[in-house]
Amino acid sequence: MRISTKLTLSLTTIGLLVFIGYGLYLLSVEQQDLTRVVSQQTQMLGKSLQIAIENALRDKQLEDIEELLKGLEQIETDLKIRVYDQQGKAFPETAHTFHTDDFLNQLQQALRKGTSDQFYYPVQNPEYISLLLPLQNEDGEKIGNLVFVRSLKEMRRDLDTTRRDLIISSVAFISITAPLCTVIGLIYIGWPMKRLINGMSRIKAGNFAPLPLKNQQDEMGVLLAAFNDMAAELENARQKLKEEAQSRSHVQTALQDADKLITIGQLSAGLAHEIGSPLQILKGRAEHLLLCSEHPDEVVRHAKILVSQTERITRIVQQLLKFTRRRPAQLTRIDLQKPIHAVLNLLEYEAHRKLVELKFQTAPNLPMVYADSDSIQQIVLNLMTNALSAIDSGGQILITIEPGVDSPDTDKNQPPKTVCVSVSDNGCGMSPDVLKHLFEPFFTTRHEQGGVGLGLAVARSLVTLHNGTIKAESSPDQGSTITITLPIEEGQHVID
Repeated sequence: MRISTKLTLSLTTIGLLVFIGYGLYLLSVEQQDLTRVVSQQTQMLGKSLQIAIENALRDKQLEDIEELLKGLEQIETDLKIRVYDQQGKAFPETAHTFHTDDFLNQLQQALRKGTSDQFYYPVQNPEYISLLLPLQNEDGEKIGNLVFVRSLKEMRRDLDTTRRDLIISSVAFISITAPLCTVIGLIYIGWPMKRLINGMSRIKAGNFAPLPLKNQQDEMGVLLAAFNDMAAELENARQKLKEEAQSRSHVQTALQDADKLITIGQLSAGLAHEIGSPLQILKGRAEHLLLCSEHPDEVVRHAKILVSQTERITRIVQQLLKFTRRRPAQLTRIDLQKPIHAVLNLLEYEAHRKLVELKFQTAPNLPMVYADSDSIQQIVLNLMTNALSAIDSGGQILITIEPGVDSPDTDKNQPPKTVCVSVSDNGCGMSPDVLKHLFEPFFTTRHEQGGVGLGLAVARSLVTLHNGTIKAESSPDQGSTITITLPIEEGQHVID
């Protein structure tokens, strides 16, 4: 059920209850007022007739009394007046009664008491009001009773009219209030809520355009304004995420290109070394040939050409060596958590896109490691990139740092000499044949995805230059774990 419908029903019910309650209160007040007025009128008329009839009885003017009573009954047909003597005989005798036996019995009981009395019959929802007044002679002796019986039809008719008006008013109130409450609920609640729901649907679809406020200054207007602010913040956050994702993608691409350049540099350095030595020999031979002046000019000319070309090749090789020479590593004591956190931040978007969970666990109170921070980042990046490639959506990659396990004869109370970094995934795993060639350059199982087989080779090279070790454990469909062991103390590092 809609909020506007609930509000309409609630307001209509509350208004109806208040309306009916107030109407019943007015009906009760009107009934009390009518009863009081009828009672006062009956007593005033009764007192007047009491005096007139007592005077007529003293003067023996019975005919005047009978004429008076008949005249009053003709004027007000709902009024019945009787004079009873001491024996209970009614006067005038010609007057007949149409009252019920129960009422007559109650009237006889009141006559036997012989005192002034007024009562309603019946007590609940009465139809008659009765007034008994004693009649006395000149000496103050009681000679009879004057009885008034007045019908309350007119009063009941007025009350019925009031009840009918109350019912009609209640129906009219419902007929008018319910549609008005429905329209008001739709204007101030239903339609703004519908706009809010449509806005949520638009945001879900990627549209962050603000909702029209229409100068609504109530709570719904505040809610819509807050929703627009939230939508703007979400759009800004989404834009920032896109920019960060692009930046991380660029960084990752640059790092991958750096891997290729490092490998090419290593190959170029080896090639330059192999070519450089014979070039030096050729150059020496050519220079020696130039010293032989007894040879013909043609030999000298060719010898000069040979020397110039060998010098040119030497310059090319020197330029290649200069270009491919890597920068010296910055070996310092570092906290392994910092470079690993940097890699996690770099790959966070890619993992989120593939619905892969990245978890990082570290043992407490780990010692510092003497290493190059950039090289550690390069190693961990290569390992995690391979793990992301081998894992499906919904998988998990776990990176742990813990003290290394030394030889069994090492004193357990001594601090560890190594620290182990492990990268584990629950991906497709590897067969034993793949494990044998895992760290070989240009070996890859991802030719279709553009893999060149350099990442793990570079990682192994960097680990070796840190005097560390790297090993892989894997089984088909059981995931893989690659563990790097790095020494804590400064060793004989051979990083150029």
